[in-house]
Amino acid sequence: APTARLDGVTVEAMHTVIHGRELLAGAMRDVAFGAAVVFGSGGTLVEVLRDRAIALPPLNEVIVQDLVDRTRAAKLLGPLRGNPPADRAAVEAVLLAVSQLVCDLPEVMELDINPLVASERGVMAVDARVSISPPPEGAGRYSHLAIEPYPEDLESHEQLSDGTAVEIRAIRPEDADAEQDFVRRLSPRSRTFRFRNALQELSSEMLVRFTQIDYRREMALVAVLEDGSQVGVARYVVAPDQRSAEFAIVISDELQGKGLGTLMLRRLSDVARLRGLTRIFGEVQQQNITMLELARDLGFVVGPVAGDPAIVRVEKRLD
Repeated sequence: APTARLDGVTVEAMHTVIHGRELLAGAMRDVAFGAAVVFGSGGTLVEVLRDRAIALPPLNEVIVQDLVDRTRAAKLLGPLRGNPPADRAAVEAVLLAVSQLVCDLPEVMELDINPLVASERGVMAVDARVSISPPPEGAGRYSHLAIEPYPEDLESHEQLSDGTAVEIRAIRPEDADAEQDFVRRLSPRSRTFRFRNALQELSSEMLVRFTQIDYRREMALVAVLEDGSQVGVARYVVAPDQRSAEFAIVISDELQGKGLGTLMLRRLSDVARLRGLTRIFGEVQQQNITMLELARDLGFVVGPVAGDPAIVRVEKRLD
């Protein structure tokens, strides 16, 4: 603070760590991409070495490992001149913590932990600096992030009409194998109703697009059994008007007629409304009588699609 009164300073010896490697960990704010996590070589030569890599939060273990590997500092963490390797897991834990910090606190504009000393016994932050600023008035919780974090608040446990226990939650990138297996287990009729053709499995491009989503612009809820198998997916994609969204839903054949479709479409509509959308719509094949009945039961208006008598449009206002 400019008007602060300084009564003195404390001087102490620089902490030294045997076999220590000096690293840099922190965060910055990019004009275009928002908050970013930074990692690289640290110490007094940080500006000379210019060894750093950047990743957009939220980070997970895979992204953190890639972040570290993209720096020359990664080699310093291994065996060095007869010294034991540093505790890389501890370094990665720090980066995950920094990611969580900047996700939760939009006030953090800059964070420099330099040096972050790593050895075989763990890590120690010898010096740190943080710069804060109030977020803009009216900014959303995650407006400072380019990628919205995983919405843990959407997780719930439900019971179907036959007693089957399912977990409803947002999809995650690591659900790719379960998503592929789910599609393979669908009957040709169910696959045709969902994808308009009886494809046998998802292409690698479709799998990435379906599981690695931007939660700000789309949502995908999955129903998962206790054994981890996926038995239902309901998703929407926000339309260009930013006020409406197109949805799609598919339920495994063995659980159709047990209330899962109703549960998931109702939950998906609630999520869309809570995120400021005012309308949700979808296109259903005329032969998909079960889906049309479900839509009507939940208050959707059913109407024709111009130029395609085989397709019906279902729509519901959320406000």
